[in-house]
Amino acid sequence: MIEQLILVRHGETVNNAAGIAQGWNDSALSERGREQVRAAARRLASFGANALYSSPLGRAMSSAQIIAEATGLEIRMLDGLREMGYGRWEGQSFLDVRKADREIYERWIEDGDCPCPEGESHNDVRRRMAEAFAQIEATRPIVVAHGTAIRIAATLLMELPVMASRHFAQQNAAINIFEHRGGRAILKLWNDTSHC
Repeated sequence: MIEQLILVRHGETVNNAAGIAQGWNDSALSERGREQVRAAARRLASFGANALYSSPLGRAMSSAQIIAEATGLEIRMLDGLREMGYGRWEGQSFLDVRKADREIYERWIEDGDCPCPEGESHNDVRRRMAEAFAQIEATRPIVVAHGTAIRIAATLLMELPVMASRHFAQQNAAINIFEHRGGRAILKLWNDTSHC
């Protein structure tokens, strides 16, 4: 059973810097992103984690590799840790999406069951994050994932409505820590980038 869950967002990518929705598409870490993750990895090396899990998407795996080198942990991939599938919004800026698909975008940010066009809903992501967490066999894992997926995971762990995820910031290479006490998750650290 997980006693302490350390969620880490991947470092900045080229597309993050440009404000482009990535989803299941990918973009390489920028030089800044690699520096962010190296700083996070140095910090994580002292956390006493006993496993390292990652989304299979390249930007997460590149970040997990840097963390693996600092911690000596082997990377285990979990498909359920992927970012939200943004469907046909992928590769576009969210500013353009808001203009071009205003009606569906406004429903998507209000309704947890409304999917992106040809993509996923917030509740779709919440369900697969729950399945991914159930597959983790470690007491103190580091989990490398993505901004929207981590924000949605926070609502799952704290038993909040899924759309509360819209109110949480999640910066690149941020460290987030949840501890399990008395059968529930306690948020100990959120969106911490003090290492960057």
